[in-house]
Amino acid sequence: MKKRYIVLGVLVAAFAAFYYFTPSFETIVKKVVHKYGSEITGTDVNLNGFKLGLTTGEGRINQITVANPKNYSSPNIFNLEEIYVKVDLKSITKDTIIIDKISINKPIITYEMLSLTQNNINEIQKNIAKNTASANAQEETAAKEAKAEGKKDSAASKKVIIKELVVSDGEIQAVANINGKASGLNVKLPNIVMKNIGQEQQGANIATSISKVLNTILQTASKTVVESQLADFKGVANENLNKVVGGVKDRVKELGIFGK
Repeated sequence: MKKRYIVLGVLVAAFAAFYYFTPSFETIVKKVVHKYGSEITGTDVNLNGFKLGLTTGEGRINQITVANPKNYSSPNIFNLEEIYVKVDLKSITKDTIIIDKISINKPIITYEMLSLTQNNINEIQKNIAKNTASANAQEETAAKEAKAEGKKDSAASKKVIIKELVVSDGEIQAVANINGKASGLNVKLPNIVMKNIGQEQQGANIATSISKVLNTILQTASKTVVESQLADFKGVANENLNKVVGGVKDRVKELGIFGK
């Protein structure tokens, strides 16, 4: 009888400890996405909520948004609403967290052109290329400091392996916004499958993982717009631009600067 109570006590203690740790893990995820996502993209990145099942390792992310750079009319370049996550629970307390699967369903990506040579996807990709190295350096420094202070659950000290990431049923909302006059079209985002992210390094740091995922999605979106309906989209931009130029010409004629 005593042995039974001892086993029961151990199970209760373990379950209580898991309850205590999981909210900490959820807080880490939320802070990590905001901190490193924002540092890498150069814009505001937010995760609204994350809940992880205590026994299944399955979780749901309510929403992730990635803001557009300045001067763009659309507030966000990314709106990720439905995100499913499956985590290997045994890895949560270790230095490398193994994520079995991330499934992003029905994301909306806004591709906005300010001119034929300037668009938001290109600007975000430039930010990622410029900022990832510095974010990695900051992460390594923070990890060393956390290790020195004995903070094993610090976000900076964690590495991740993502076994599979799937993006499905996405939509690209392409907008040509010339001089405040917007015209656009919608394009289906091809499904994206990425496997074993961080596997080669036996766990990649957070900044590298976020950078790789965002770059893959952005490159796919940009290529899709270019290949599928670039001619139509350029036509929209050119039409808007011609209207602006035409308006300037008409105004010049009215003023009689160059004659009629």
